[in-house]
Amino acid sequence: MANKRKRPAAMRGEERQAQRAAARAERRTRRAAEQAAQNVPQKTEAPKAPRKAGVPHKKKKINKFRVAVVCTAAVLVALVALGVASAAGVRTPISSIAADGEPEFFSTVKPQASAAPAENTASAAPTPSSAFDGALFIGDSMTTCLKNYVTDGAGSTTALSDAEFMTRSDYSWGEAQDELNGGEGGLWLDDDTALTVTEAIDRFSATKLYIQLGKEDLTYNDVSDVTSTAQAVISALQTKYPNLEITVQAVTPMLEWIDYQGLSSGTIAQYNEAMQTYCTGKKNLKFLNIAAFCTEGYLPAEYCADPEGLCIHLNDEGCAIWADYLLGNKTPEPSPTPTPTPDSNGDSTDNTDTTDTAGDTYTDDSGDYTDNTGDYTDDTGDYTDDTGDYTEE
Repeated sequence: MANKRKRPAAMRGEERQAQRAAARAERRTRRAAEQAAQNVPQKTEAPKAPRKAGVPHKKKKINKFRVAVVCTAAVLVALVALGVASAAGVRTPISSIAADGEPEFFSTVKPQASAAPAENTASAAPTPSSAFDGALFIGDSMTTCLKNYVTDGAGSTTALSDAEFMTRSDYSWGEAQDELNGGEGGLWLDDDTALTVTEAIDRFSATKLYIQLGKEDLTYNDVSDVTSTAQAVISALQTKYPNLEITVQAVTPMLEWIDYQGLSSGTIAQYNEAMQTYCTGKKNLKFLNIAAFCTEGYLPAEYCADPEGLCIHLNDEGCAIWADYLLGNKTPEPSPTPTPTPDSNGDSTDNTDTTDTAGDTYTDDSGDYTDNTGDYTDDTGDYTDDTGDYTEE
C-alpha cells in the first residue's frame, strides 16, 4: 500500500480549531433552542474568533498581591464571625463542620441547647429587705427606752434591729422647730457629733421616719400650742422630703392621775387625739397609737419603768407591746380619755374645775356649786341652805 502523505502540523491544528468552534456553535444553538422553548431570555454572546494556528496559549500571570488580600479578608471575616458568636454565647455546632474540617461560619443551623445542670434557685433568690431598712426613730427619753429594748433586749431579734435611733432625753417639738429655722443640732451621735433632725435624716438616708415627741412640750405649755408646733415641724419635713414616710407615735399616759407641771394623762390624751386627727388622710403620714394598751386611760403599773420618778417611761414588758404595734403583731384600738379620781375631800381634780382667789367658791365639771356658807345649788336650779331648808325651782 502506498504511504499516505502526511499533512502539515499547522493544517492539523487549524482543523482541530475549526472542529471545536463548530462544536461550540452547535452547543450554543441547542441551548438557545431550549431556553426559547422555556421562554427564558437568552443572552447573546458574540462568537469568539478562533485562535490563529500556531499561536500558543498565553498563560495568565497570577496576581500574588490580590490573592494575599482575598485570603486575608477571608480570615478576618472568619475571626469576626467567631468573635460575634462567642460574645453571644453561641458555639458552632458539630453538624455545621464541613467534610474538610473547616467550620461553616455562616451556617444557618441553629445549635442545640446543651443540658445545663439545674441551679439552686433558692440560694440565688434575693433576701427580702426588712420593713425597717432605712427607718429612723427620733424621740425623747421615752423613745430611748425602746432603743435600749431593741439594742440590748429581746427586740434585738426582731426587724426593729435594722432601724437607726437618734434620741435625747429632753428633745422636743420646739427644739426641732428651732433647728428647722437655722438653730444648732440637738441630737447627739455616740462620737459627740450634734445633728439636727434634717441632718440625721440625711446622714442615715432615711426613707421612713418614726417620731415620738411631746412629753417635754406638754410641760408648762398648752395642748393647742404643742400640737401647733408639732404640725409645723411635720409640714416642713414633708416639704423638704416629699417621699419620706412619717409615722407620728402617740405619747403613752402616766401612772393613774399624776400631774407634773401640766403634764398629765389628761393633757397627753388631748394631744394624742389632736395629732391623730391631723395625720389622718394625709399622704405619707400616719399616726400609731401605741397608748392603746392603756385601757383605763393611764399607764398600768406593771409596765412602768419609773414608778418613783416621772411615772411615764416603759419597762421591757411595755416596750414589747410597743414593738408588737410597730411590727404589726397588734392592732391598736382608740385609747380612752382617763376619768378624774376624786381626792379625800371629794373635790374633783378635773382641769375644768375652778376655785376663786378667796378660796370660798368652787364649781366642779358638772356645774354644781358650793359656797363657803355651805349653801348648795345644783345645775337644775334646786337650792338647799345651811339650815336644811330645801326649795325646788
